[in-house]
Amino acid sequence: MALFGVILIGLLTIAVLWRFGRVSQGALSLTGAALALGLVGYSLQGDPNLAGAPVAPKPEAPAMPLADSGTRGELIGKFGSEAEAMAQADSYFRIDRPDLAAAVLQRALKSNPNSAALWTGLGNAMVGQGQGVLSPAADYCYKRALKIAPGYPGALYFYAMALAQNGRVEDAKPVFRQLIAAIPQDAPFRQKLLADLGRAGLLETGNTAPAATAK
Repeated sequence: MALFGVILIGLLTIAVLWRFGRVSQGALSLTGAALALGLVGYSLQGDPNLAGAPVAPKPEAPAMPLADSGTRGELIGKFGSEAEAMAQADSYFRIDRPDLAAAVLQRALKSNPNSAALWTGLGNAMVGQGQGVLSPAADYCYKRALKIAPGYPGALYFYAMALAQNGRVEDAKPVFRQLIAAIPQDAPFRQKLLADLGRAGLLETGNTAPAATAK
């Protein structure tokens, strides 16, 4: 009976298109073929009497600690010759155009390939382009920054957050540990970072010693 109902709906759809839609004969034939194909698939696989399969909710990513952009800027640090490119890329980030930010940073890296800040920025741009997904290319950018400047807080912070927000919390924890070890004890945002990471469950319990730099 359910299949009969689906067929009836399909036939009514074609009739309405023919009568009121001003659809050409060719288009009408294509519509009919598409509906027929769908009905064949339904007849082979569909079963309206089957119970619906519940979809497991996707676990929520931890909230980003240090949401204040000024504090995140302190982690990245001040720039030398790459300052102009970083500023231009930041302006594109602000209008949600990570693709343009990536283009700016890639051009800058051609003349300054050993800038940890530029590689970190490019990693952020690629994560933005992937709508939050840590792609192999973005992963490479962060690791390249850390190879150039081991213990660089900007790369450690954004790489760890990208790992955590992609469900790789256990991989993120040792990177956060490196970050905490790299931040001076008297840094004004250190305690806030520790508190934020603790609330998000991103700290390794009872261990704040530096770990091996990500490779």
